[in-house]
Amino acid sequence: MKAQRRNDGLSISSIVAPRHRLQDVVEAVRPEGSMTILYGEAGNGKAYIAEQAAHELADKAGSRLVVCAFPRPPRAGSGVASVFPLAPPTTDAGSGDIGALPVADTVLPETASLPVLSPQTPDDGFLTQAASVAEALDERFGGVPVILVAPDIDAYSPHDLHVLGQLVRSGRYRVIATARQLSSAIEHIGGGPHVRRIGVGPLDLDESGGMLCALLGVDRIEPATLRRWHHASQGNGYALAVLAIGADREGRVRRSRGTAWEVGRDAAVTGEYAQLLAATCSPEEWRALEFIAQAEPVTETALLRSFETAVFASLFERALIVPQARGSVQAITIAHPLLAASLRSSMSPMRRIELDDSIFSLLHADQGDRDPTLDTERLLRLVMFGIAAGRRLPLRWLWSAFEAMSHGGDPHVMLRLAREVSGHPDATGAQAGTAALRAARLSRLLGDHASRRAALARVGELLADPTRSEEIPLTLRIGLELKLVREEVRDGGDIDASLRTLDDIEARTDDAAGLEMVRSARVQALAYAGRLREAADACPPLELSDDMRIEWARSPGRAFATLVLEQRGALHDAVSNAEYARLLSRLGPRARADLIDVQGFCWLLGYWVSGSRESARRVYDDLAREASAEVHAEANYSGLLESGAVLLAVQEGRWAEAALSAERLVDHLEVSDPYTLAPLVYAALALASAVMGERDEALKALAASESPGRGIAMALSGHRRVLALRARQWLHDPSVIEEASDLAAWAAEQDLPLIELMALHLRAVEQGAVAAADLARARELSGHIDEAVSAAFLGHLERLRAGVGAEPRVTDEPEIRLLADLGVWLPLPRGSGLTPREREIVLLAALGHTSRFIAARLGISARTVETHLSHAFGKIGVENREELHDWVTRNRAVGDRPAV
Repeated sequence: MKAQRRNDGLSISSIVAPRHRLQDVVEAVRPEGSMTILYGEAGNGKAYIAEQAAHELADKAGSRLVVCAFPRPPRAGSGVASVFPLAPPTTDAGSGDIGALPVADTVLPETASLPVLSPQTPDDGFLTQAASVAEALDERFGGVPVILVAPDIDAYSPHDLHVLGQLVRSGRYRVIATARQLSSAIEHIGGGPHVRRIGVGPLDLDESGGMLCALLGVDRIEPATLRRWHHASQGNGYALAVLAIGADREGRVRRSRGTAWEVGRDAAVTGEYAQLLAATCSPEEWRALEFIAQAEPVTETALLRSFETAVFASLFERALIVPQARGSVQAITIAHPLLAASLRSSMSPMRRIELDDSIFSLLHADQGDRDPTLDTERLLRLVMFGIAAGRRLPLRWLWSAFEAMSHGGDPHVMLRLAREVSGHPDATGAQAGTAALRAARLSRLLGDHASRRAALARVGELLADPTRSEEIPLTLRIGLELKLVREEVRDGGDIDASLRTLDDIEARTDDAAGLEMVRSARVQALAYAGRLREAADACPPLELSDDMRIEWARSPGRAFATLVLEQRGALHDAVSNAEYARLLSRLGPRARADLIDVQGFCWLLGYWVSGSRESARRVYDDLAREASAEVHAEANYSGLLESGAVLLAVQEGRWAEAALSAERLVDHLEVSDPYTLAPLVYAALALASAVMGERDEALKALAASESPGRGIAMALSGHRRVLALRARQWLHDPSVIEEASDLAAWAAEQDLPLIELMALHLRAVEQGAVAAADLARARELSGHIDEAVSAAFLGHLERLRAGVGAEPRVTDEPEIRLLADLGVWLPLPRGSGLTPREREIVLLAALGHTSRFIAARLGISARTVETHLSHAFGKIGVENREELHDWVTRNRAVGDRPAV
């Protein structure tokens, strides 16, 4: 098969092999008479390394060394008896199996003219054959020393291995051979002081990143995408390339700012990788591979007995299937996860159903009279294959599996199981209601709108049926009613009608915990609709109840109360409230992953608003660690964690990273945005783009941020609007003063002192002065805001009121640095012509930060910082950091506000 190439002609093989591996082989091949054996899994670039090392050494030697690459071993039934010919080749250089051996000067063609020799043939027979090969090489190359490249020698016939051994022992040639594994026969020919065995293992994460950058033509691969692809491919270079190329060809790879990432939360694998095997497998082997891929890990005797022994042995021998320890038992799996995924992807829907049905039948028959609910792992396999095959399963099985997965698992699998339970004719009202509730939540998380509509319809049916409704416990029935109300609000329904429905539910409820559930739902509905003053009035009290049932019911309300408290500036209360609510949600009788994730986001946001970067970073790292510990954690689908990362980057002035992270996130949120975060992320993207001088990108993001649907972006309207207004400030938009006034009025109406203070500060900075009334109002607002935050804004307002001196120094404006710690970055003057990176560095340098600090903050070297600063000094017309600070402050003070 010819080497696959990118559109620009770059061979995949050439980027699978890192340079340092190639150099190790070049050094090993350098001694005359040496033999180097490269061994390792197929697809890790062994053949390319062998060929390129030989080619590189020959190039350095000029005409005093040539390369000859033998063809790959002939397949059984091909009619070709041997790798080695009897006579000199008559083809020109570059002929033969060029696709497989692209760098050899000459490839000896396959021939069937060789007599077949057996391992019992006397050594003089192999010597004669080796002499014939040597004669052919001498005639072809005129006695010039030759490097022999011998691929896949572990597939050589015993005859060919003996001949190769004789060539090696002659000492006349440098030999580079490749093999998947070292057999005793290979060890026999590869002995002696000049033999090197070099393992070519999987690529590590950094090597994989370098390879993918070369393949996709970018400088960097998004870390999450890189980790996902590396995990799926297990570092196999060829598998990694197939995964990336397949995603790119299907339009799932995005590129921006020198970085590439895959859109979507789940890496999709095409069937192309598996189809490469099809021509090498018999129909029986192919069917067996499909069966194992669908059923893996195969531990059950009933499944193992279904294989033909000869087929099973052949797949083992070809290393297509492998044993794998799972606890105390051995399981059979496809040798490579990517191959397994590709096999499943290549199947038709009918073939998958056929296999699911066959696997279920075998497992069910093997079960006998044993109760499957006593073995959770066996039960889950029975249930999932039965559902996939369309079997009608006993409710007892389904419910036991549903409860077993209540603490987590693949949300796609959980959704399928929840839908099956909720619609089962034998399910009680309580069982059907619990399952429908989970199905509605998971389908919104995954963006499966059809499943969400079906789940909500099922909830409505259960509540409308008096008999089924009576079977549902009170708190669950209230939960079902509240779910319908919340979804109506999220879908843009009449908020006042929804509030009246909540009033009606509350009037019919005399249970204390049920009443708190209704009140929590009211807080969420009002917050999601942007009615924040009313949401604050409906919030549960900060004082804790002695009744844990009450506190569990209040937990959702506390999460949304936190969002309001943060915009009010009551940051200590907000952080404490979020942290405590998250703890309660973890301790509840049924932990709610969605509440835990929202409360974690609120906890992070509290530190972000307060400017406590170290605490915010610690919380973010803890949340990220929890999410990465479980592949299918709901936090990996919600967008909450990534939104926190974007906001942290904004706060720390890492503008390129903020913009890139925001671009990646909005791509994901287009697929599924369960909490309506996109408008908030777009506002952050607008600000980052504006700071870097990317006007068009900033304006597009601003437009996208200004039409929020109901959800967290609306509940955080104050922060969203401040981020958008700061973006306009950096764009020198003449409407900033008017919009800041509108924001201040709205914040006063919604009783959000911190947002109002920020708006007053924005207006003052744009005007270059502070009205006495505004300063008085700012002082009044400061009394309601945590002092550490209010002091920075109030201090700068008082300085603006007093006026800034004509010759400022770093110590003259401590408030600017305090504001920067809060993520408030005042605009640079226009017209400097700075690049985005230079703008990042100048912002930090003007605050007095050292090159080492800036380098650590931006993830670059101190030398790079100095280089960028030198360029920036020349563009601005200053000679040092002190003059830079003077230039920034002086231009800020006079108000560089030309019209847009």
